Amino acid sequence: MGSYLLILPVASLVAYSQLMVKWRATSLPIATSLTGKLVTMFADPLILSAYAAALAASVAWLLVVTKLPLTIAFPVYIGVTFVMVVLGGHLMLGEPLPFARLAALVLIVAGIALGMSSNT
Repeated sequence: MGSYLLILPVASLVAYSQLMVKWRATSLPIATSLTGKLVTMFADPLILSAYAAALAASVAWLLVVTKLPLTIAFPVYIGVTFVMVVLGGHLMLGEPLPFARLAALVLIVAGIALGMSSNT
């Protein structure tokens, strides 16, 4: 179980990255040209922090795959990240969380638990 906890920082960094990029990209002033948009986005420290978090997640992932089978680690990582992004999108960005999506999250968490238990 301890090795599975290594997935949490990776998923957290990726979820942070996705949520921050979405939040900042939609709240920055709209530039008319593609170059202007890119300059505005890459001048934003929070967007830069999102890319730094994604890079840190990639480095942390190297540690995870040395400790866990990829066929377990990757689905758990994807599932946990998905849950974090959906919940973060709802809490931070005000995105809707209809019943069907909530039910999907429950099924994902159940699938993660089932997949982790089959490895022991």
